[in-house]
Amino acid sequence: STAVRVPSHAPEASKTQSIANMSNPFGGYGPMDRNNGGFIGAGPTRKSYGTDNSAGASSGYGGTSDAGIGSSTNVVPLTNDSTTTTSDVEVGATAEVGQGLTERERMLMRKEEELKRREAKVGLAEREIKALTPNWPCKQYALEYHDIDEEIPPAKRPIMKRLYLNVLLTFAALLINWIAMLGIWFSGDQSGPSYTLWGTMYLLGIPGAWKMWYRPIYFAYRDKATLSYFCFLMSFAAHCFFSVVMALGLPNCAAGGLMTMVQQFAVGNPKAGFMTFLSMLAWIGVAGLSILNIKKVQNEWGKEGVDMTSITEQLRNEVRDQLVPQVASAVARRV
Repeated sequence: STAVRVPSHAPEASKTQSIANMSNPFGGYGPMDRNNGGFIGAGPTRKSYGTDNSAGASSGYGGTSDAGIGSSTNVVPLTNDSTTTTSDVEVGATAEVGQGLTERERMLMRKEEELKRREAKVGLAEREIKALTPNWPCKQYALEYHDIDEEIPPAKRPIMKRLYLNVLLTFAALLINWIAMLGIWFSGDQSGPSYTLWGTMYLLGIPGAWKMWYRPIYFAYRDKATLSYFCFLMSFAAHCFFSVVMALGLPNCAAGGLMTMVQQFAVGNPKAGFMTFLSMLAWIGVAGLSILNIKKVQNEWGKEGVDMTSITEQLRNEVRDQLVPQVASAVARRV
């Protein structure tokens, strides 16, 4: 603060003149205006930003004290008593912006979750529509919907594709076996099985392999259905036994395998012998691949804790919870 003192022994007029003619500390010179608390004249005027004291003194920029002669005239700097500083305003504004961003992020997260739920519903509806649209074995003659990459979990796709190869190889082996039996029949050898047996075996073998063991394991991997896995085990074990019998070519079984091939070459029928040789190779491939696949499938389901004990327990629960009530309800309606 700047203090200007006037000697007490000076005359009253001198005191007044000295105070009135002192320099303006804020720049410029001019007489002081005691009523307005500042300087007037050539110098720039300043407003007072302080508060009036109880003694009648005015504090602020350019203010003077009227406490009496001999008191000092002070220039009081602006203080930050109760006013809001610029930093406080900036902090408040930043907090408000932060809260706004946080609320916006929450709103965006809610919208994102809602979009994900809608996408899941749309995807489920698309899968249901696809399931109702057959695409196998081809679009022109579609019978069922089949898509391993779409319906089977990624971890199970390799074994599922091996099983699909297994069923296709079974179809090919049945076809080659049927052609071999047809060649034997046209060669004039009537000692073998009748054409009705191997014809029926071919016609029923293809849909039987598809329905009896391939589709159950397909549904088991798709839906994690233990009972479908149990049906697959029973039917695929029978399929493995059937493939071994066909590869051996046991007599009177309509099997173009090893024994049938030897017999055809022995009777001087090389064409039929060659066809039965191809049939034997196809059945050996089917039998070997089937045995490897059933072992791999058992190992995978065993790692997940599924064994015959758990399957039997689940089957018992299904019979108790679903089949028994249905039978009881049917009996009650008839009574």
